[in-house]
Amino acid sequence: MKLFAIILAFLPSFLFPQDTITYQWPFEPFHSTQLITGTFCEFRNTLSSNHFHDGTDIPKADGSAVYPVLSGTVFSLGTSATEGTSSYVRVKTFIEGKWKHISYVHMEPNPTLSIGMSVTVGVTVLGNILSGQGHVHLRERELVESENSTGVDIGALREPGGLKPYVDTYSPKILWVKFFQDNSNIEFTTKKIFGNVDFIAQMVERNTDGLPNSSSTTNNGVYHTGYKIYTSGKDSIVYTPPASGTRYKFDYKPLNEYANVVYTLQSNTTTHIYILTNGTGNHGISTSTANRTVNNNYFASNTLPAGNYQLMVYAIDTHGNADTVFSPFEISTQDVVSPSIPFLKSVLNDSINQVTISWYANTEPDLKNYRLYFSTTGTTWNIYPNENTLTSSVTKLTIKNTSSQTPVYFKLTAIDSAAFPNESGFSDIYGLRPNSPGQKILVIDAFDRISGSYKQPSHPFAMTTGQSINARFETAHNKAVMDGSIQLSNYSAVVWLFGDEGSTDETFGAAEQTKAIAYLNSGGKIFSTGSEIAYDLDRPSGPSQADRDFLRNNLKTSYAEDASGSYTINGSVSTVFEGLSFAYGDIIQGSPYNEDYPDYLNPINGSSVVLKYANNLNAATAFNGSVIVLGIPFETIHTKANRDALMNAALKYFDIATSVVEHGNGNIPSSFSLEQNYPNPFNPITKIRFSLANNESATLRIFDVLGKEITTLINEQLIAGTYDVSWDATAYPSGVYFYRLQTKDFSQTKKLVLTK
Repeated sequence: MKLFAIILAFLPSFLFPQDTITYQWPFEPFHSTQLITGTFCEFRNTLSSNHFHDGTDIPKADGSAVYPVLSGTVFSLGTSATEGTSSYVRVKTFIEGKWKHISYVHMEPNPTLSIGMSVTVGVTVLGNILSGQGHVHLRERELVESENSTGVDIGALREPGGLKPYVDTYSPKILWVKFFQDNSNIEFTTKKIFGNVDFIAQMVERNTDGLPNSSSTTNNGVYHTGYKIYTSGKDSIVYTPPASGTRYKFDYKPLNEYANVVYTLQSNTTTHIYILTNGTGNHGISTSTANRTVNNNYFASNTLPAGNYQLMVYAIDTHGNADTVFSPFEISTQDVVSPSIPFLKSVLNDSINQVTISWYANTEPDLKNYRLYFSTTGTTWNIYPNENTLTSSVTKLTIKNTSSQTPVYFKLTAIDSAAFPNESGFSDIYGLRPNSPGQKILVIDAFDRISGSYKQPSHPFAMTTGQSINARFETAHNKAVMDGSIQLSNYSAVVWLFGDEGSTDETFGAAEQTKAIAYLNSGGKIFSTGSEIAYDLDRPSGPSQADRDFLRNNLKTSYAEDASGSYTINGSVSTVFEGLSFAYGDIIQGSPYNEDYPDYLNPINGSSVVLKYANNLNAATAFNGSVIVLGIPFETIHTKANRDALMNAALKYFDIATSVVEHGNGNIPSSFSLEQNYPNPFNPITKIRFSLANNESATLRIFDVLGKEITTLINEQLIAGTYDVSWDATAYPSGVYFYRLQTKDFSQTKKLVLTK
């Protein structure tokens, strides 16, 4: 069947709202078609929680005069002083025996306007576009009987009504189609499906020529989309969902609480990813009633016999331009659905020589067991040897007699009981450096949101952070902190990871704030890292007063604006960060994702600036040796050496000694040496200094008087230099001990005495 014929098959159901009111454009020239940079009902996550765009964006230069598209009376208005960037004028018009309300948003109202004043189409200046906005947001409501009725939002680009003239000869574009287990992030990557399935597609509407790109005129949400299922040869239709295949047709705006039912969480202002199987067709939203709902739904694969098929997805704009994509898939009789990705809770060194890995239970009824992977490098992974003991009822593994101080990292999968077992994807990666002397640090993973630049369902960023902490550390999810499973008071410092957040994602939530405040008040130290933390808590409109107070009074920083455009950061002079210089946030240069919206921070309530972007905006603030707020995600810093340098400076600012500290002026020693520990005798902490003439794999171990190894202080590759290592012998009895430094070509042993 030809593509043209396929598209025509949908046109009988391609109906538009009955509102046929037409009007001119709000800018000169009033009677010429103009560009569009935002469409009705596309996804939005700016300024408030995820929602549907309730109007049409028309780009014009800041300061441009905005005119009414219909004559009428000013119904309401709000200035930038009270509404911020959402300042507006709303005009009501009596037409065809009913009332039409149209709002003009992101403009400063004309100071001569007042409520009840008459305005004339194309003559009265309603106001001017606000600085930095670059467009007007035109919001139209349906015709209503009462002049004071709100009415349901409808699209201004429609046939036969709406903005006229509007010329659009460019079809939407379907970028990809994927198959997922219903209401999950588990993808059928081979396109062999089983059970209840979601069909998901990314698509864009265009009103200029060219393929979709970053231009705001070619990445908007589509008006009308749906699907049907064909035979493998595309000879005939074997399944049509309700409403003749039409899933969404945005004549009216659904209720905002269904934005994440229509769109995936990976959607953002410029990326529109539709869950085509949700809802019951367009019936629920193509209405002006209050029941504009879109509930979770799915395609039941057992509706059709096992075999090969073609999923046909289509997109149509308000002017009938269309695109269609076929995607082959197979329905299987065997369970090919993997369990959901497990959710690590914590990795703790909960007593000397004992490590406990905890996780939250999966809920799949066919779950059989978990599989634990571990690594000391983060690149080579091994399976825990007794994995069969990790049955579906197990949520914790305790490993005893672990005397090593070498960092170790863990990740988890879940496995079902299918005839051919399915293994889930990997969890986030958590780690620890066990049994090390000195103060203990907690890495808190609060990066569980994927509406920003990073889209993967799990991440290794707690490991990335741990690899730069040259001291004893453990890892926990922020949920474990909030539910009281992890007590912050057990740690000298906390590194709180928020990663790359979307503008509506909660960073420090209320429960986290309560824990953080109590921890700081008791003398704790917090290194907070991530983008849009300050934006989330302190942007001009949106945050609560409690959010602002927490950021300003406890983290001692405030939000200025986005710092986009500068991707190099330098340490401030006369601080422990002086001399640092690093790039960040460029995936081409090695960052795990692009960082688009770093925070520009201002010091407040006694804090100071410790890092600056290359454009001289403030990248990090710090306060009184207890708080550091970094406006970018730590994991986006290019190269491990730069991450190490920043983390060492942060721990130095907190006055936390690292297990291994390079000593002296950086000169390479001429020979290997192992010095006598100091003090000696000691109680309970002593320092051991040694020098390496070459880059070497080195071990430094402690033995008791019988020659039994009791702990390992160093077991890693080191660069040439002089090092100090601390040993905290709190857990050991008084007596004579020996310490041995060993490399490939060097070995030396010395005695030390612990006196309590």
